[in-house]
Amino acid sequence: MTQRAVDAGIDWVDGQPYSREYGDVYFSRGSGLDETRHVFLQGNRLEDRFRTLSSGASFTIGETGFGTGLNFLCAWELFARTAPAGARLHFVSTELHPLSNADLARGLALWPALAPQARMFLDACEALPPATHRFLFEDGRVTLTLLVGDARQTLPELDARVDAWFLDGFAPARNPQLWCDAVLSQISRLSNPGATAATYTVAGAVRRALQAAGFSVEKTPGFGTKREMLRARCERPVHSPASAPWHRRPPASGGGHRAVVIGGGLAGTSAAASLARRGMDVTLLERSAALASGASGNAQGILYIKPSPHATALTGLSLSGLGLSLRWLRALLPQDGLAWSRCGVLTLANDDDEAGRQRALAGLGWPAAFGTLLDRVEASERAGLPLASGGFFYPSSGWAHPPALCRAFASHSRISVRTGCQVRIWSATKTGPGSSHSTTEAASRATSWWSPTASTRHVSPAPRGSR
Repeated sequence: MTQRAVDAGIDWVDGQPYSREYGDVYFSRGSGLDETRHVFLQGNRLEDRFRTLSSGASFTIGETGFGTGLNFLCAWELFARTAPAGARLHFVSTELHPLSNADLARGLALWPALAPQARMFLDACEALPPATHRFLFEDGRVTLTLLVGDARQTLPELDARVDAWFLDGFAPARNPQLWCDAVLSQISRLSNPGATAATYTVAGAVRRALQAAGFSVEKTPGFGTKREMLRARCERPVHSPASAPWHRRPPASGGGHRAVVIGGGLAGTSAAASLARRGMDVTLLERSAALASGASGNAQGILYIKPSPHATALTGLSLSGLGLSLRWLRALLPQDGLAWSRCGVLTLANDDDEAGRQRALAGLGWPAAFGTLLDRVEASERAGLPLASGGFFYPSSGWAHPPALCRAFASHSRISVRTGCQVRIWSATKTGPGSSHSTTEAASRATSWWSPTASTRHVSPAPRGSR
């Protein structure tokens, strides 16, 4: 859902971030790093739980209040040190007031021990309008899903199974909305049986709300001057909301670890790359002699969106997709004016309806680094030629060379590309009395889908400067 942006309202007091909105600090003035490790990492026994993960297992952490990202980076650093190589970490966090990139960089610079993770995060970070933003690190081994917006609206739309919670909003007395029954009941709904939670607060209202949501709670020694903190365990998770999200996942199939993808354009290669990052061996079939031989073979593809100023699911999806696409382009291709260019995109207000839509969009207060409204003179200067109207400028957008992106997606070591393949599809037909070929049987014969003339290879990304 599209929401109005809410400014973080940061003041820097003695070199540390302070929220004017809530009159509270983002982390302990003594040592935010040590506080996070004590309250959230030790409070959820994460080191032991990470060490005992099996290869291929996934562990999910949920958080209320992303802030500077300190908790996420601490969990990531611990996971990188202690979890087996084949395990995966998914960190899901909410944030109503996302910090600017400058404030994030200033806050995270306080923690040199987290510099490797902070550098990767800041390199991937863009302006964050209200939407669901997905970040992938270490080839998908660590995933961050950041829900920008009011947690009372974003959590009901989430489908997840969380193993541990970091309850880290501003103090309940200053930010009661993030500790209300509605939010804590969603936390219960999203929890695996036995999921743990930890928080620095021991406020009676929080304890009672957690218990009402199906958690058992206990007080344990706190950090620094805080004598106590809370640890909790989900005993009765609520998994049947009155209105299930439209995107609810199907039950896990527990199937194998191989996949076949048909088609070597942008859709096929990106799907293959996504499956490969999840540990699957993928065979990518393309009927032509090379990838991106159809519509994805265009020399340039413009990367931009046309969001609605209203609360629509399509706008939220578009915002999410734009951010993820930009992160993929930065990670996979050189920004050299050949593979892609972040030149910005200007959409013109050619009629009164479009001008009104753009004014309404500007009124949402999204970060200027994401988009800004320009008058006719400003738009003409930006375009380098005289224009009859103003427009809305997206500085992060631009264009990409689709074939180069397809080749980069298909270069993953788990992907085998087979070109010159004609795929044969057959239907379930009777072969005798009371028998027929099922779709499962047909799928099991996938090895006969490609012709003897097909070539097999691993694809390397296009060399710098190539088309």
